Amino acid sequence: MGCYLGYISMDENMVIQGAYFDHKGETPGLGANITQRFFMDDFIGEHLMSDSGNFKGITVAKGNNDPKNEDKTDYEVDAIAGATITGDGVSTMIKSDLKLYVPYFNSLKK
Repeated sequence: MGCYLGYISMDENMVIQGAYFDHKGETPGLGANITQRFFMDDFIGEHLMSDSGNFKGITVAKGNNDPKNEDKTDYEVDAIAGATITGDGVSTMIKSDLKLYVPYFNSLKK
């Protein structure tokens, strides 16, 4: 499994404004597609917080019921076919690392 690197920009409501992913040690192939704009751009506009203020994160999901990624409050983006381990790594990175910023973003709203 590769090592994943990501940069996510968010607004004050923790809505993703931009995403950039890279990988180190990824076997060339489908998993390397996380560096392609078609994948990274799916994250733009995705909400990380529920309406009740709970952190939800984003899951890179197979079988997402929103293949055009029009629902930005479902906390999912489409996975890359054949790259399940890579998608799981990106999901884990987003959920564990971005959750650390919730207190900071909540303090901006006071």
